[in-house]
Amino acid sequence: MRRGFVSVLTAGWLISPAWGGELADVLRETRDHPALAAAASRVDAAEDALSAARRRSLGSGGVLIEGARYEDQRFVGVLSPQALARPPFARDLMTYGVAYSVPIDWAGVIAAARRAGASDLAAAHLAERQTVLVKLHAATSAYVRLQALLSQRDILAVQHERVGQTVQRVEVEVQTEQSSTADLRLAQAELARLRSDEVRLAGEIAAQQAILEEAVGRRLLPAQEIIESPPWTDAVTSDLLPNTLAEAQAQAAAAQARELQRSLWPTLAAGGEYVQFDGNGEEPDAWSLSARLSVPIDPASRKRTESAQAQAQAARQAQRAALREAERDWLALHSAYQTARADIDALAAETTARREVVRVQAELQRVGLVSLEDFLRQQRDQLEAEARLTQARAGAVTAWSAAQVLRGLSSAAYVSALEAQEASPR
Repeated sequence: MRRGFVSVLTAGWLISPAWGGELADVLRETRDHPALAAAASRVDAAEDALSAARRRSLGSGGVLIEGARYEDQRFVGVLSPQALARPPFARDLMTYGVAYSVPIDWAGVIAAARRAGASDLAAAHLAERQTVLVKLHAATSAYVRLQALLSQRDILAVQHERVGQTVQRVEVEVQTEQSSTADLRLAQAELARLRSDEVRLAGEIAAQQAILEEAVGRRLLPAQEIIESPPWTDAVTSDLLPNTLAEAQAQAAAAQARELQRSLWPTLAAGGEYVQFDGNGEEPDAWSLSARLSVPIDPASRKRTESAQAQAQAARQAQRAALREAERDWLALHSAYQTARADIDALAAETTARREVVRVQAELQRVGLVSLEDFLRQQRDQLEAEARLTQARAGAVTAWSAAQVLRGLSSAAYVSALEAQEASPR
């Protein structure tokens, strides 16, 4: 029994330096998650969209090559006074040309498109950071919760061994009439409860392993004690990541609505064209410069503009809602962190005291000065205190990790903060 108790202490409270930095290595493995690759691809798409919006001011054009054979001869070239003096005709005709048009953005359509593209790119970068942090948080929380469950499993195994030995001892005492059958049934009931707890704990361990495997990409069991949570760092709630992401999305929606609204205005463009004809030995050419003013007549575009304006208004309302939700979540996480830290301090002292109480109670119960029910209750209280301690340690790390998702901390700083806690002596 004493050897089992020492093994639990070694597994649950002491640290082996050989395992330092394991969590940091696990977190680095999340870089291969498909969700991160998808977020990076969305950033690339936003960059290409912004580049395309910027190049709209360069205009557009095309090259024309056309060959035709007619049933009889046709006029070669374009009608002009010079061509009428000696008009060329041909049955086989080749036409080569180039045309180019440059928009004059007096209505600000292209400028609005560039602003929308820039806002979309900013939102894509923020969404990518959020995706990375969410995966890091998922891996961290599953890792420390799994550590807590494994520590509870080790403690429960020792408690199972203790109660099993107690059942065997009481069975012998019942045969010698030193104990009652009620004590035996009580010890057997406690053993059955521990077996039920072991089954429940095995299910929770499997669930956390599945979460960790999804985040990391491989199945593993943590090999070290739960790390101490990094210190809490205050942040301005208006600068939290959900709010800045919603702000960028609102700016993009407003710019897109402005672009559609300005597209209803008349458009102005300058163009140039050069065409060369080749038929029956004749090679006339023609060129032109033009300015085109177009007045759009499109009832559907007005409805699309109204829809975009409604979307922009919804995005502004969503930004205000995101700010409120971020403030609520930040305060809740701060409270959870402080509660977990207070529980850690209190439960660390309680578990030390309860271990001593159980040691004394075991000797007293052996000589009959304490009832078996009281002894089992003391053991159960010790087990629950130790389980709450591991849960509080995992809860502090989880609350800190979730707060970093709200803060929008860089992934490198996130991993470094946890790595520093792993390396710090305790």
